[in-house]
Amino acid sequence: MDAARFWRVARRPRWIGALVLALALAGVFAALGQWQLERSVAAGLVTEVDTETVVPLDELAEPQTPVTGEQAARLVSVAGRYVAEDAEVLPGRVHEGRSGAWLVGHLVTDDGVTLAVALGWAPDADAARAAAPEGSAEVELTGRYLPSESPTESDPIRGTRALAVPELINIWPEVDTAYAGYLVVSEAPAGLSTIDAPPPSPVTGVNWLNLFYAVEWALFAGFALYLWYRVVRDVVEAEAERAGAAAGAGNDARVAAPAPEPPEPRP
Repeated sequence: MDAARFWRVARRPRWIGALVLALALAGVFAALGQWQLERSVAAGLVTEVDTETVVPLDELAEPQTPVTGEQAARLVSVAGRYVAEDAEVLPGRVHEGRSGAWLVGHLVTDDGVTLAVALGWAPDADAARAAAPEGSAEVELTGRYLPSESPTESDPIRGTRALAVPELINIWPEVDTAYAGYLVVSEAPAGLSTIDAPPPSPVTGVNWLNLFYAVEWALFAGFALYLWYRVVRDVVEAEAERAGAAAGAGNDARVAAPAPEPPEPRP
């Protein structure tokens, strides 16, 4: 296609107006794409929460309510008494590369609310059970508050059980209300090793759906400009074809015209 002919057609007022419209649409699509791109990054950012300042558990969470993202992994304090006969041993727990068991206690807070407490790790179930606390004295605990594990993670055949609060509530005979999460104490009692419960790492990510929309809007912006180019190009090609057809018809007419007859000779 002849570039000079293309720009002669493109400079016509009609197609200049069409170009302005295409640029306006492309600008709108580009702005929408930038908005979606900003959302894709902003949606992937995790709001940082101060998890290392100890707060009372009853000020952070309420019984019978799920553990939220802002509550999970927070350091909390709580006071209450153990129900000694409700101590549970969860085998199949790994600590520093060694398999052993967790000792889980049933704590009843001063408000009468049940709280599952992961007291510590032992190399075997017998050692864990031997470290079970008495239930008479009141204790004050500090630890990390974590969401309940899923009951589906239990596997009695392989010797592993999940610390699933709903399962423990069904096992413990006297439970009125309970916290949905459990506590991992910061300092294990004698005979047990402290369970590793590190603070959560801040995670950033990208919302891929919003990123896909951003790319889509960028393609729409490019398509608006391409559509203008394609329409103008079609007009140029159509005019070139009409000009070529007209020129060919003129040549055919000149070829088909009869030659003039020679004049008759004079007598």
